[in-house]
Amino acid sequence: MNALDKLISLANVRGSLDLRCQFQGDWALDHGQEALGKAPYHIVLAGECRVEFPDGQRVPMRAGDILLLPRGARHVMHSPGNTVAPSSPEQILGGVLPIHRIGRASPDLDMLCGAFHFNRASLLFASLPEYLVIPSGAVPANGPLPALVEIIRGEADDNRTGARFLLDALSQALFTLILRAHLACHGQDSGTLALLGDKRLGKTWQAMLADPAHEWTIQGLADLANMSRASFMRAFVRVAGVSPWVLLTQVRMEQAFSLLSHSHLGLSDIAQQVGYQSQAAFSKKFKEIYGEAPGRIRRTI
Repeated sequence: MNALDKLISLANVRGSLDLRCQFQGDWALDHGQEALGKAPYHIVLAGECRVEFPDGQRVPMRAGDILLLPRGARHVMHSPGNTVAPSSPEQILGGVLPIHRIGRASPDLDMLCGAFHFNRASLLFASLPEYLVIPSGAVPANGPLPALVEIIRGEADDNRTGARFLLDALSQALFTLILRAHLACHGQDSGTLALLGDKRLGKTWQAMLADPAHEWTIQGLADLANMSRASFMRAFVRVAGVSPWVLLTQVRMEQAFSLLSHSHLGLSDIAQQVGYQSQAAFSKKFKEIYGEAPGRIRRTI
């Protein structure tokens, strides 16, 4: 498993395709701030619209474009015509997906909307920008991302057996392809992703991700980077924004969350697997990160 695979795995990403939007005429739709751990996405199948953010930024979207909001930022979607006040669409049930409709059945805009649900302390999602757009022209027309979107569209159009389950499974795979496309366009330019793109620091970050329970030392990490202790620390903090220990602790807690979610191991065993000899020290640090004790988290998952 490479480092990016590890970060995706630790994020415990689950996808859901939630509804289809079909809008006509002049319209606006307000999307509030989502809870941490939920990243909405929008796929424009036909037509165009614009997205406005509270800071005044405007993002145009056209057929084939995908918008992802890693931290669930509030946004308002508008028709390309006159600016109008946000309204509530009509909801039509009965198909694979609920349809939200404004205007008649021949829409100017046809769009699929869903969300990625993830570990709310995910280092990967924290490294992504407030919003990212994958323009249709930025990926090969015959590449895997447009192909997957077409499969998702086909399943949404046809009310076939198992379509609901399949749509969510395909939505989960969609995240990785969106991430690939984003990195191909913009590179690994922030936070933990920037570490992976650094020739020397990347070696240390990959080693920490591969074995977070190891008793790492500054000297050991500096040796992996072929740097002095002082140079290593300065470079690491400059690129990552935090010290190696902060990232190591977060990786350990993400792994602990995953073990709480997907295993029957006791808390003392989980503590040891993520590098803590003391269950009390582990539980204290876990609560600092997640706001709740590990036992309580397990009961609510």
